Amino acid sequence: MRLLTASLLLLPALAYADSNEIEMPPDHVVPAQLAPAKDTPKVVAAEDPEEPSERGNVAPTTARISDRPEADVSVTTPATTEHTRHKWIEPYGAIAGGVRMESLHQAPGQTTGTQNPTVAVSRLGLRGGVGSHVTFASEFEASLGGPLGYGASVWEGQAAIAVRDQFVRYENSGFAFAVGRIDDPASFDYVSAHVADLLLTDVYTRDPLLYSGADRGNGLWFSYQLNEHLMAGLTLHSTNPTGITGTLIIGGKLQPFDRPFYLAAAQVGNSQNNLPDQNLHIYFGSPSLTAHWDHVDMKAEVQAYSLDTQEATTDDQTIRGYNFRLGARTWTETALGKLTGFVNLSRNENEILDPTSSKYRLPELFKSYTVSTGLDLDYDKKNGVGFQYAMVDTREPDQHSRQHYLNLGTTYWIEDSLAIGVRAAVLAQQLSGEAMTTGSRSLFIDARLVLD
Repeated sequence: MRLLTASLLLLPALAYADSNEIEMPPDHVVPAQLAPAKDTPKVVAAEDPEEPSERGNVAPTTARISDRPEADVSVTTPATTEHTRHKWIEPYGAIAGGVRMESLHQAPGQTTGTQNPTVAVSRLGLRGGVGSHVTFASEFEASLGGPLGYGASVWEGQAAIAVRDQFVRYENSGFAFAVGRIDDPASFDYVSAHVADLLLTDVYTRDPLLYSGADRGNGLWFSYQLNEHLMAGLTLHSTNPTGITGTLIIGGKLQPFDRPFYLAAAQVGNSQNNLPDQNLHIYFGSPSLTAHWDHVDMKAEVQAYSLDTQEATTDDQTIRGYNFRLGARTWTETALGKLTGFVNLSRNENEILDPTSSKYRLPELFKSYTVSTGLDLDYDKKNGVGFQYAMVDTREPDQHSRQHYLNLGTTYWIEDSLAIGVRAAVLAQQLSGEAMTTGSRSLFIDARLVLD
């Protein structure tokens, strides 16, 4: 039933253009100077019946995968450079699966049994373009079944089919905007390519991204290319707290939940229409600046937000705060191969409401910061090893916690699109007032197919 629903949703995108005008472009980035010579066989694109085609030796679309290594199409994906009237569409996505062997480090008195689940996650989408300035994407995901892969099910709709990207993008003269369900490229930390074997959906790789401010959801995105190195960006949201992932950075208890996001999400599956609590609303804005040079990438962003937890009343207090983010990545060639290093830092502060009444603010603030760093060594093309460490530190009244995430992985590509991965991961959690550190250790052995 879920596959049928996804097929029905994707069908309009396929039926949008006439079949005679749809072209399936070759590989993405081919510089103009590498276009085939006159005596070389050419791939001729479909012609517009009303306009003669001269595209025989024009480079194909420059659409590209984003910097994140989980087979996403990003709003930064540029439009085609061909200045003729045409349409194109192509599939993209990834499928990953394997086994996770775990070991738990529990507090005294806890007797949770270990599990060694076989895990799977997959994404499938369509992307395309119309003319020289318009691109679009539509992507669905069959989830891992929770951050530990315990909740996967193929029965009764529990396979958790999620809608990811659903956007249309326009670009012209250095300016671009996208609307729909979008990602904010400046909000995602740099990560190791060799720990993304499960598409960054498990607890050891996903949670540090979310607590750092990784933002995807219903909204607007704008950018302007200032020069060949710098791009300014702006992301705007006005939606339910569950409508964006960026809400996860906001802390402070709202009984009986630890964070405001879970208060809105608690109604999903419980209300008559299965919608989140519509009594909450958030305004979220993120100006950013990204930079690229030959061997250095950098990004900086400020995420500012205002969350209303009681839309039905006018005398309640809002939760206001900000999250400041920085990230940098550099790479160089060595005798052993390509060496890449990165570091990310975020700092969040927000107001806290009384846990039992939204009419009063507490004098204290919720404060958190995340820091992550790592190295990749590609010893043979994309084959290599990678290490990544992240720490999430949170402080609120009467509680201080710290989580450490360590990942060490290796990737071997047996085909251009199919990789085998092995990864060891550790989560260690420290809570104020508790002498013992708790957490888990896991070993992943899996395979990943990337269709880009």
